[in-house]
Amino acid sequence: MELTLTDFVFYTLLGSMGLVLCFTLVSRTLHVRAEKRSLANRVICRLCLHAFEETSYVSIVKCPVCGAANEKGRCRRVG
Repeated sequence: MELTLTDFVFYTLLGSMGLVLCFTLVSRTLHVRAEKRSLANRVICRLCLHAFEETSYVSIVKCPVCGAANEKGRCRRVG
């Protein structure tokens, strides 16, 4: 079987589009994972509403602005 110029160009374009699709999927997956990690470390002060990141493993963190103790994790709003 001989490969014609038309077939070669077609397969090259098809392979290029496949690589772009794979790169896009990997990039979006990594971006979503990084965003989830960032949101997991984000704390919003319950007193002054200052948003900051805390990467330590303690569950109670102090706000760098007002010094109030805040619970790390999801919003624990009552009501």
